[in-house]
Amino acid sequence: MADFEANVDEILTCRTRLADIQQRAAAIADLAEDANPEWYIWGALGAPFAALYWRFAGEFYEHLGLMGEALTDRVEALDCTAEAYRRTEQDIDERMRRLHQRLAEGYPE
Repeated sequence: MADFEANVDEILTCRTRLADIQQRAAAIADLAEDANPEWYIWGALGAPFAALYWRFAGEFYEHLGLMGEALTDRVEALDCTAEAYRRTEQDIDERMRRLHQRLAEGYPE
């Protein structure tokens, strides 16, 4: 694991892409909900198709919602990850600066 290196910029790029996908997914879900026909649109001849449609539409909308929630969770997780790496890098830089300073001063007690 010594070769592992986290690139915060790459994490943030991934986060931005996922946020874009999440926004598109939310827009698709909204459009699908708007396009969802009312029961009376089907008419008497469309009733068999309406029954088939309604059987699968509920699951479809539920899955769209779950997909949006999952993407939102991943975006938030990447935000937290990037911030944690940034803080860790700053902490390491500060400790290394202090160590270098102490070494340059000859190990003051």
